[in-house]
Amino acid sequence: MGNFAVAARKNVTHQVNYFRASRAYNTPNIGTAGMVPIGTLPAGAVVTHALINVTAAFNAATTNVVTVGTAAADNAVIAAADFNEGVVGSTVTFAAAGYSVTVDTPLFIRYTQTGTAATTGAVTIILFFVPDNDR
Repeated sequence: MGNFAVAARKNVTHQVNYFRASRAYNTPNIGTAGMVPIGTLPAGAVVTHALINVTAAFNAATTNVVTVGTAAADNAVIAAADFNEGVVGSTVTFAAAGYSVTVDTPLFIRYTQTGTAATTGAVTIILFFVPDNDR
């Protein structure tokens, strides 16, 4: 597996940073953990919240699950129960508030489904975080 991570980035002034990523049910490798990057949290960063905008409902027959996490724990930041993938609309979730990292940590989006395969589904995830810039 190649390095699909994006370099950690942070503003040097005191402000909230974010990653924004739009992905669809048919994004290449979306079903494999650690393959579709959203960004890399810099060492010392702390997640504050996420805005999740489902622009096209995911329609696999049985389950539709979009998560954000690390290659090892694909739901470490945004888990299955944090929003409804089958309904168009926006959700603000604080479930990941306080998630922090001690080293630069790549984050990835994953979509898993069961039952008849999806034919639609699109989401934009905006993950807000505060970098450690007090040094």
